[in-house]
Amino acid sequence: MPGPNTETPNTETRNDMALPQNRKLALATATALALLTAGLAWQASAADGTAAKSDTVSSEHVKHDPAPAGDYWTPERMRAADPAPMPVVPGDTAP
Repeated sequence: MPGPNTETPNTETRNDMALPQNRKLALATATALALLTAGLAWQASAADGTAAKSDTVSSEHVKHDPAPAGDYWTPERMRAADPAPMPVVPGDTAP
């Protein structure tokens, strides 16, 4: 029940505070387009692999037969092989 110094807003005052129909439509359209754009951008980044990388690592165990490598590296090839270059760390003074 309203007190002596309070007024109950009438219907005209409440309708004046409401958004016009065209403003509601514009806001709804802008919101829908923003969500659609964000969703499409997210899908595109996921499809081309530029999405943020997660901390999850996946791997699978692959078993290789060492026999072909042993067959390839004969004693003659081992003697003729050049050593692989070792990486150099900038600023490292070790020989």
